[in-house]
Amino acid sequence: MRKGLDPVLLTSVAVLLSLSVLMVSSASLSVSEVRYHDAFRIISHWLVYIPVGLLVMWGISRIPLAVWQRFCFPLLLVSFLVMAVLLVAGNHLNGATRWFSLFGFSAQPVELLKPSVILYMAYYMGHFPERLQYFSQGMGPMLAILSVAVGLLMMQPDFGNTVLICSCCFLMWFVGGVPLRHLLLVFIVGVFLGAIAMMAEPYRFERLLSFTNPWHDPLKSGYQLIQSMLAFGSGGIWGLGLGQGIQKLFYLPEAFTDFIAAVLGEELGLLGSLLLLGIFSVLIGRGIYIATRCEHAFERLLALGCSLLIGLSFYINFAAVTGMIPTKGMPIPFFSYGGSALLGNCVLMGFLLAIYRSLPAKNNENPKKNMQAKKKADKAIA
Repeated sequence: MRKGLDPVLLTSVAVLLSLSVLMVSSASLSVSEVRYHDAFRIISHWLVYIPVGLLVMWGISRIPLAVWQRFCFPLLLVSFLVMAVLLVAGNHLNGATRWFSLFGFSAQPVELLKPSVILYMAYYMGHFPERLQYFSQGMGPMLAILSVAVGLLMMQPDFGNTVLICSCCFLMWFVGGVPLRHLLLVFIVGVFLGAIAMMAEPYRFERLLSFTNPWHDPLKSGYQLIQSMLAFGSGGIWGLGLGQGIQKLFYLPEAFTDFIAAVLGEELGLLGSLLLLGIFSVLIGRGIYIATRCEHAFERLLALGCSLLIGLSFYINFAAVTGMIPTKGMPIPFFSYGGSALLGNCVLMGFLLAIYRSLPAKNNENPKKNMQAKKKADKAIA
């Protein structure tokens, strides 16, 4: 007996998207009016992206997992190719090349790369567990794939998604059975290379210093964090009220994308922030629970990887806007405005739903029905 779509995951996504519509509307109206001379342009685009994303999520959930296993490597190659083309033909904005512009819409290929890498890691560890004890045969191929992905990301450059993908892969390796001695070696080398990448670009080093004392340079490196902290502080416990926030009025940069959590904190207060934290805790907890229910390593690791990508994206964003880690532009899954990010997260959620559908129903999930079935069977035998 096969399951339908998981109600907990669906409810979590539905609540997040509903809350997102309210907050994107509130945070974007003034910006949209000034930028496009149409106050509703941004939210109207968001209302188009959402049903498209949900359709993608549903479609992914209907595809058997065996198909994804068969095509995981071709999908990975396609994502590498698209990332390479981006470096040549992509839009260069604010010192980075991360977007394609197609027919008036923007596309960010990293949202294809992330699920492709996670899918490959789950496939490799699930199908070749005996190789994991040997560094060259086990870690070697996975490190090669990750190195190509990291290289393509750093050429954009995109340090945030590099850290996100590396963190997810490392945790998947830990759960997947890679020996601790191999993980320790990779961790040390990774920290060393990360420190070099951090020091190589002055703006990254400035962000590292500014989050410890943003008031040292309040008009430049510390500006975003200061405005975000003012938003949270103004909101207090109850908030100023939906639509009543001030920081979104051209004080807080990226108010409806990367810093939308600050707008939420200002308008809905501490209670709104706790609601957002609670929803993501339920969503990520459910994803990990599904992973523990899987009988096969591929499904278990894929469920874990999808949950980690979604969960870490949220926690990195929330930690950055509250000043716990250096500021990094990373959208909140299913909450921040962004069509590419939404589609990428819908792919991840589609994988989780497909894994849930593949789980055999437990015989003891409904004791009352089982007891009735047992009585009918006893009567039939009698």
